[in-house]
Parts: sequence; C-alpha cells; structure tokens
Amino acid sequence: MRPQPWSPKPVPTLWMDYVTGHGVTDTGNRVKATPGDRRQNPNLADKLNLAATLGVSRIMFTGDVPKSEGGKRHWLLVKTPMWIPGKHWLGAWQSVTGRFEHAQTQQKIDVKIAAEWFGDLDLTPDEARQAWAITAQALQRADEKATMFLSPTATGANLWALSLPRNVDPIHVEEDIAAELRSTSGQHHVEHLVAGPDLIDHDDVLPLVQPTQYLNNFAYVDGRFMYAAVCNELGIGPARRLNRAGAFELLETQPYARARYHVRFTVPQGWNHIGILPVKAPSSTSRWIYPNRPGAMHETWADSAEIFIAMKHGWLIEPIEAIQFTNVTLGKKANGDIGEVKTRPLDTFAERMIRTRELVMNHPEIPDTVRGAVASALRAIVLQTIGGFHSPGRASTVVVESALDVPPQYQDTLQQHGDVFSYKIPTPSINDRTRQFYHPEFSTQIWGRARARLLSAPAANKHKAGVLTLDPSTVLGVFGDAVYTTEIPAWSLPTEQGGGDDGKVGRLRLQGALVDGNYKFPVTIDQRDRLRARAEKAGLSKVGGTL
Repeated sequence: MRPQPWSPKPVPTLWMDYVTGHGVTDTGNRVKATPGDRRQNPNLADKLNLAATLGVSRIMFTGDVPKSEGGKRHWLLVKTPMWIPGKHWLGAWQSVTGRFEHAQTQQKIDVKIAAEWFGDLDLTPDEARQAWAITAQALQRADEKATMFLSPTATGANLWALSLPRNVDPIHVEEDIAAELRSTSGQHHVEHLVAGPDLIDHDDVLPLVQPTQYLNNFAYVDGRFMYAAVCNELGIGPARRLNRAGAFELLETQPYARARYHVRFTVPQGWNHIGILPVKAPSSTSRWIYPNRPGAMHETWADSAEIFIAMKHGWLIEPIEAIQFTNVTLGKKANGDIGEVKTRPLDTFAERMIRTRELVMNHPEIPDTVRGAVASALRAIVLQTIGGFHSPGRASTVVVESALDVPPQYQDTLQQHGDVFSYKIPTPSINDRTRQFYHPEFSTQIWGRARARLLSAPAANKHKAGVLTLDPSTVLGVFGDAVYTTEIPAWSLPTEQGGGDDGKVGRLRLQGALVDGNYKFPVTIDQRDRLRARAEKAGLSKVGGTL
C-alpha cells in the first residue's frame, strides 16, 4: 500500500510564553492573556479564553513550560472552567497535546509546546513564529507540495509520501515479523560508564572510568544530522525468516545484507571497552543494557550493521535465526536499462531533508537563534518520522471532574490529580490510514545503523572515528549519537585543524569542549549533562591551541 500524501488546512496559531501569557499571532499582532482575580500570571483557562477571542485553533507555548517530573501533577490536568477537556496526548513533555472544546460555542483549541519542534532552545514567541515560517518555506523549496502539520511526525510522514520513488512499493513485512521487530528493537544506545550510582546495575555491565575528584578536559561530540545520513538503501518487505543454517550462511556470504539477526554472543576475554550489542534488561519492556564483561554470554536481536562491528572486534557470534528484508526492486539502471536496482524507500526523503538543512545553515540573513531553531525542527522531523514508522499510534488521556464520569472499561487506569481525574484510552488498532506509515522494518534498520556508527564511523583525512577508537578510560558515557569523553578525539575536529570533520552529515564532530581546567568529575548523569551544557556554550573557541 503506497502512502498517500494529503494537504491539511492552515491552523491559525497563537504563539505564547507559558508563564507570562504574552504572545503573538501568525500575523504578528502582539497580545497578552489577562489573569483572573488575585493571580499575577494567567492560568490555562485564561490563555484558552484569549485564544478563543482571537479565533485561533492552536496555542503553541514557549518559555518555561513545566516538565511534570518527579510525581508532579501535569500542567494539563487542571480545571478549565467553560472548557471541556478532550483526549489529551501525554508522555514526553515536549510532544504533549491538550485538546479543549468550549462548553457553549463548541470552539476547539489544541495546546502544544514549541519545544516539540525546536528542542530546548530558549525562544521568545516571536522567534518561534519566525522559525516556524522559515521551516515551512524551506520545506516547500524541497517540494512545493510540502506543508507543516500538527506534529513533526505527521509533517515527515507526508514528506516521505511525497518523496517515495515511483518504482518502490513499500511492501509491509508480515504482521508477526512487524510485531517481533517492535518487541526486540530499542532506539538509542544510552549509558553512563562511570562507576557510581548511575552505572547500569547489572553484573555484566562494567564501568570504563573510575571517578576522581576533578578532570582537566571534557569533550562533547555528536553526529551531524545522523539519522538522515543512515537512511540509504533500506530493505523493505516482504521479509523472510531464516533458520540457524540460513542465518549462518547469510552472515558468512553477505555480511552487508539488509537483515536482523537473533544471536548468542560472547564478550571476548580481555575486552575492556564499551558494550556493542543491546540486550533487553531483565523484567523490562523498554530498558536496554550493553554487556561488556569479558566472558559474558547473552542472546539478543541486532541489526546486521551491529553484528558486523561485533565480529570485527573479535566477539563470538553464534546465529540462531534471522529476518532478511528485500533489498532489490525493478527500476532503471544507470545505463538506462530496466532491471534489478537497490531499494531506496527513504533515500529521496533523506536527501531532501539534508539539502533543506544545508540551505538554512548557509543562509546569511537568518538570525542565529532562529537558524538554530529551524535546524532543530528539521532534526525533529527526521527523528520523529523514523520513530513514527515504529509505532501504530499512542494512548490518549481524558480529563474529567468526577470519577463517576470514567467509563467502566477504563476504571483500572483512573488517577486523581487534585480536584480532577483522568483515565487512559489505549493505543488504537492499526487502521487503513495508519497502516500506510507503519514500517518498523525501517526504524529498526536506521536505529541499528546509528548505534553501529556511534561505535565505528567514517571520517575525512583517513581518520577512523567512533567510540571504539578511543581510550576506554576516557569514555564517560554515550547518549544516542552523542559521546562524552575526558579527552578531545582528534577525529572530531574540523579538517582545517587536521581532524576528520569535513562538514558532511553523519560525521561525529566536536560540539564543545572544556580544556585545561579543574572540573568536578561527573559521577552522575546530571553532573555530566551540566558539563555538556557548559562545553556546548564554550564551543570550539579554546580548542585550537590545545592540540
């Protein structure tokens, strides 16, 4: 079933600072929500009332939006007089959606957070409005039919539908295989590798670093537009299952095959580096560990790119079974003949997103803050589009004023939040619309490739990049395509400084560094993240003279 693009109607939006209620409309009119009696700042109902007066159907909050962590009540789960809550989407604080309908006029207003698009940048409402408009214009340069939707996921899904080559029919993998891919695949490689409270508590996960009181250097490295760089020539359905013999033969004869392997692996004796293969943590559906204790044995599923890295570094790999994806289709070859060519279901989508990012980053008239916000929006579109391939949908939360208003089938999800109650409606079944964009075979391949590239990556100037090239005693931790170390990797520097970063997407490059100082050793993730923020702020200004 080929995905069909569609054209939504424009959504009149009020861009508003969450705390103060100061805002700006799409047309540039500046407004402010009026607080009720004895309140210094407006509450959610005050903001909805202003939006209704202006005739907009969406509020996009900027500023200090509460993150609802540590058991705190979610900021959407409050009384809103004259406004009836609908089916909210709650979860990651950046991507929440509140839905409200006026009790008398039936006017509907969605409540969103600008950070869903622009990350944790501290934007004013006007900067967010500008970033939105520039992102929309840039996408239309890539495809005149492109438009901004209610979320980065929907925006990217539509862009993918517009970009899909005519000779590629993204056939779905079988339902049982899709379910298995979802249940056996994680996303980011996330580890803090310092001995202490945030080291993963498992006998087969050993720290790489023993903390001291201070460190002299701290480097923060991450991948440039990484996911867009690893979307090339993905396998599609139909997929076929291979038994032990078939998996072994595929691994031996086609090490670069588009495939996913169920293996039994053994960490080699003498290994003293980061773990390579992800293993689902005991008694968990979403937490992953990366065993690195010499002699540790586990079973897991992993992408062929990860298996290749493990075998290259001497890990003993015993295939148990495999899932092989289709990677050829009929199409026009370079010489013009019709024949078998590599499947390219996401190549055009990724190439368009890369060109769009380059256009924005090289535009001299866009203010730096707004340029950074647009780059974040493009990154969010790529990340969430890929994540969307993995999910058939998400659960919603309904707010009511009485526990008696909760339907019987949802009573087991009932929760009280002060003077209101909520219940959850589970993820809906896949329908004809969502099935078009349900491709866990895409997301698992991309995530596996990204995890592999974190470990071992290409670089310019004949450098070899990746965590596995580093002295393990310098590796503090990893998060997705980010690496935190106590020494600056030479390959992470720009090519003009002799490094391996030539500006191409997918390169692991230095984002910031703290050098020649006495910095408190980051025993915990929070301490490490604070150092990362300082390093990112410092940038590369002091790096050149230290090497």
